[in-house]
Amino acid sequence: MLKIKIPPREIYQRSEEFGLENSASMLTEIIETDKDNGKRKEAIKYLGLVSNNSIKIKNECFGIFENLLISDDIIEIKCEAAKALGRIKHEKALKPLKWVLEQEPVDKDIKLAVLKAIKKNRFEDPEIKIFIDELDNTNNSIREFASIELLSLDPEKIIPLLLESLKNKRYSKTHKAELIKLMGYELSSINISFEDKSYIKAKYPKILAELIQNKKKILEVITQILKEEDNSLVDSAITILNILGKEIEHDIIKLLLIDDFIVKKNAVVLCGRLKLKNAVELLISNLDNIYNEVSIAAIEALGDIGDLSAVPELLDVLDIEDISFEYTDLDMKLYILDSIKRIYQYNQKASYDYLYNSLSKQNNTVKESVAFLLGEIGKEEFVKPLCDLLELRNLDVRKNTIIALGKIGSITPLTDLLKIVEDETTYWLIKKVAIDAIYNIFQNNWYKVKDTKQEISRTLTKNIAILTDFLRIKEGENYKVKLSIIKLLENFGGEQALNALIKRVNDFHRVVRIYASNAIKKIEERLEIVNS
Repeated sequence: MLKIKIPPREIYQRSEEFGLENSASMLTEIIETDKDNGKRKEAIKYLGLVSNNSIKIKNECFGIFENLLISDDIIEIKCEAAKALGRIKHEKALKPLKWVLEQEPVDKDIKLAVLKAIKKNRFEDPEIKIFIDELDNTNNSIREFASIELLSLDPEKIIPLLLESLKNKRYSKTHKAELIKLMGYELSSINISFEDKSYIKAKYPKILAELIQNKKKILEVITQILKEEDNSLVDSAITILNILGKEIEHDIIKLLLIDDFIVKKNAVVLCGRLKLKNAVELLISNLDNIYNEVSIAAIEALGDIGDLSAVPELLDVLDIEDISFEYTDLDMKLYILDSIKRIYQYNQKASYDYLYNSLSKQNNTVKESVAFLLGEIGKEEFVKPLCDLLELRNLDVRKNTIIALGKIGSITPLTDLLKIVEDETTYWLIKKVAIDAIYNIFQNNWYKVKDTKQEISRTLTKNIAILTDFLRIKEGENYKVKLSIIKLLENFGGEQALNALIKRVNDFHRVVRIYASNAIKKIEERLEIVNS
């Protein structure tokens, strides 16, 4: 047979002129005899298009495409043959397509082409299960394609199959994690109100029934595979469990009593994310768990739930005699403080008497922790009890108290803070922290000066004058203390600050000289704008 010189595309465009059978024959000859694989690939594409116009030609072409898919050595040809089998939608096409997937290994491009062809031919339970199998594929393109196609199904179709797949013992934990994610996405997409199951109960009663029927398996899988760093997995798990609501709450709380470390830790996390108040007592009992990860998870869960009854228990963890605790378990301490802070944020109208009373405890770790908390919560009513702590000599207590006052931003403690700065016996670090706190207070109140609030204006101006004199006179002060004052004057100082800064331009410490020079420039620029 003569070599066909007409390009495949032209044959297809002129198929009416040549006739369908002649066109199919010419394209078939190119596929079988041409050495140019690009041309062969193009011929396969157009042969599929031609065959769609004739049942007879479609039946004849099916064998050609099947043979190419199974026997050809070129990956691009196999892929194009798979596409053609998808395009012609022949009743026998599923068998060779599925056969290819059973071969190991399968090239990723071929597999993706075959999956697309299967989807075009038929997408019922047997094919859906094939796609579910591919959710564990290491190739992103294949896994994402399978996921997208599964999500396109009706929820009442896909969710029962996903639930059934959770029971598949062949599936790895990673695979089951993908099933949970997909189920969560699907449930989220149907706009369910988690406060009330009435929507899903009314519109998707079969789904709710399936979830309840499989609740133990769902919980078993979730508690084995949950990873907090995988946000999409956690979100999907919470979506599913929120829908189950009271149906699953007791089962989750019971898991706090078991010995399995992984399951218990994940159950603790779920109790927090689901805000299960009935779990508070058992979470508190896990604060001193032999596994540090369980203890930390319990601390975070109590913060998530936001029950005030947990505050004394959390603070008691810090009330120990071992003074090295804060250095050996600093992470746990920070988790505790963050959880207590969140609990009070959830309870804005709560009394803070317990925190105030804790300031009178002998344990300095508790005192400095509560001082930190008061600063984080940031209410002005905390200023008085915090100022009372300034008399203590413990470095950490004083430091956290001063920082807290700076965060709150009230001008009330300015006099107390200035006394600390001016006291020659005060350690330099505490002086620097006090000046930084004063800086924060200035930032919080400076706009009031511009609003001509006279009392505040006089107070701030007076404090600037005191700090200016301190900078000018205390030549031997620690350079970090000087730098903090210079920063404050640079932002809030006026003409009266220039003399002190000029003196520091000749300071023995090079960094102080640089900062002082920069501050002078900033103040002069500001004065020039004001006077222009």
